[in-house]
Amino acid sequence: MAAVGKKTRGENRSRTQTNETSFKKHQQELDSKHDKHERLVKCSRDVTITSKRIIFLLQRVAGADNREQILKEADEKFLEVKELLKAIASELEGEDPFLFSRAYSPGLQEYIEALSFSHFLKNKSLISYEQVKATFEFSNEGGKDLDLNPFDYILGIADLTGELMRLCINSAANGDQDTPFEVCRFLREIHDAFLSFGNVNRDMASKLRVLKASMKKVEVACYTLKVRGSEIPQFALAEALNSDFISEERDN
Repeated sequence: MAAVGKKTRGENRSRTQTNETSFKKHQQELDSKHDKHERLVKCSRDVTITSKRIIFLLQRVAGADNREQILKEADEKFLEVKELLKAIASELEGEDPFLFSRAYSPGLQEYIEALSFSHFLKNKSLISYEQVKATFEFSNEGGKDLDLNPFDYILGIADLTGELMRLCINSAANGDQDTPFEVCRFLREIHDAFLSFGNVNRDMASKLRVLKASMKKVEVACYTLKVRGSEIPQFALAEALNSDFISEERDN
């Protein structure tokens, strides 16, 4: 009986040690994933900050004499974002990107917003998914490619509409009579394309509401320019546009 008792206690100790080893292994895995998540969040935050700076820079194009210099400076800042995207791609090597998507998706969407804004200013067109995806390919430079979720592309384009609305107002205030109407036509095309998606998820529905609001403001601005533009001095145009926006919001 004593021998049996010793054997049982030995087996229990062995199982306990095995469980402890297993739990330590799982703890290390969880700690590793948590640390990776935090690094991705930091990279995403840096991408967001730099991309916002690019957008603020690009908004200066309206009415600027040094348009080409501004676009060139923005392109140089995109190189900074590229290094951050490389770091994200490196962190995701061998991992399921969907496990960490919430950690870095906000940064990607902000980058896509900035990139698409720059593309519009240069080409007056929408940057394609394939063109954006090409900026995520680093294998030819010795790095790892970064997968682009189509939803990140779509949501980034949705955010672009707010910047186009600001471009429209700034351009009108600086005496540019053409850009507002170009932006209006472009926003209507994007709006029609978004309607084809339907109510896919909560994020999409929220972005569509913002898109509609931006388009409505651009339409009001174009109406003001077309109907009242000749009677309003340029220095008072921005104030007149804001007044029309307020009146439109009250009516709705």
